[in-house]
Amino acid sequence: MTVAFMRNKVVEVEPVAPDELVVYWRLSDDLLNMEMTISVRLPDLEIIAADARVHRGIHRGGIDAGDAVKKIIGVHVGPGLRKIVRGLLGGAAGNVDLTEGVLECCNAVILHFTLPAIHMGEGLKDLPLDEQMEMARFMLKSNPRLLRSCVAFADDSPIVMGLRA
Repeated sequence: MTVAFMRNKVVEVEPVAPDELVVYWRLSDDLLNMEMTISVRLPDLEIIAADARVHRGIHRGGIDAGDAVKKIIGVHVGPGLRKIVRGLLGGAAGNVDLTEGVLECCNAVILHFTLPAIHMGEGLKDLPLDEQMEMARFMLKSNPRLLRSCVAFADDSPIVMGLRA
């Protein structure tokens, strides 16, 4: 017997005003079909609106996703987000897919602001290695939270060792 399972996820971030982003999230697979929309106010990244709908689910009664996801209104995208969201939407009566959807929406907001830096970095790849290292050191000096955040900024990496010299 052959078993087939297909899952599709889509996450889109759209600036709708100078101080607001809207995130559209959709998950569709053989068992589940749900969507979510979250609005985030800038610059403090506060969730100001949230809505979700389950079109098809594995539980007959299921949960009212629209009411459940409204619990995250007022939460800020930032430190402690995972614990807060899991506390509000998780637990025995929670929905794992709904919780993970909210976290994916918030991650998309963060990536929305990260993308311009990635594009800028792509333009620097043709520079000589010593200039690339200097740019990385400058980035590390301007954002010390990057230290030890990945292997490139580990204590024994060439970037960090050159910073100490």
